[in-house]
Amino acid sequence: MRIAMLQMDVAEGDKERNIRHAFDLLDEAAPRADVLVMPELWTIGYNFHDFKNRITRAGDGLVDRLSSFAAFHHVTLAAGTLPLEKEGIVKNTGLIFGPDGRVQAHYSKRHLFYGYLEAQLMAPGTHLMETDIGGVKTGMAVCYEFYFPKMWRKMAKAGITLVLAPASWPKVHLSQWEVLTRARAIENGMCICAVNMVGTYHGVQLGGHSMFIDPVGRVEVEGDLKEHIYYADYDEVKYKDLGKQLAVIRLEKEIGQ
Repeated sequence: MRIAMLQMDVAEGDKERNIRHAFDLLDEAAPRADVLVMPELWTIGYNFHDFKNRITRAGDGLVDRLSSFAAFHHVTLAAGTLPLEKEGIVKNTGLIFGPDGRVQAHYSKRHLFYGYLEAQLMAPGTHLMETDIGGVKTGMAVCYEFYFPKMWRKMAKAGITLVLAPASWPKVHLSQWEVLTRARAIENGMCICAVNMVGTYHGVQLGGHSMFIDPVGRVEVEGDLKEHIYYADYDEVKYKDLGKQLAVIRLEKEIGQ
């Protein structure tokens, strides 16, 4: 299964430009991949100015376009996350469109970042995500959630072997990004596809360095600080059930931790 990682240069607050640019990148990537993964809050570039006028609403034109794109190209589209409003509540939500264009899974970020406006303007999610992509049990986590290992262990115990992780991680904290992404892969025996943005938000440079990490912590693909589409291959046979086989997870089950 070939995965395209869209390390997108996002213009802060310029929703229409970002949407146009995203579809240009998606058009480029679709013929070369089975799964396309976008970064966190790519429509607004993690900029919350005029937030109410820039949110995405369930069933609006953007959601329909993403659905139609997935169906037309017959790909799985993990559309990063969007500031998605449903029934008057806005959450930082990732939508996964199957090759038929339907939303086959969604995940709303459970651990919102309190250092900026995200936690003030959006509500946290309540559930983990588990879905099948090309026969691979897949989960999702978002950016700041690399700091919360318990949720990753729950996914591993559920048999998830691939986690898609959209992010808007700043350059100044790249050392943490490099350690935490690899640590979550190693300790849980899972592949991690971490897709970050480049560009700036609120005067902060985003860190890029999107990564595809295998279950023993090897970085198979790593980006730089420039916009680029990176491609990684998930080996369905090699990585099957690794989380269930990992000794530390088996031991936790035996002693009840």
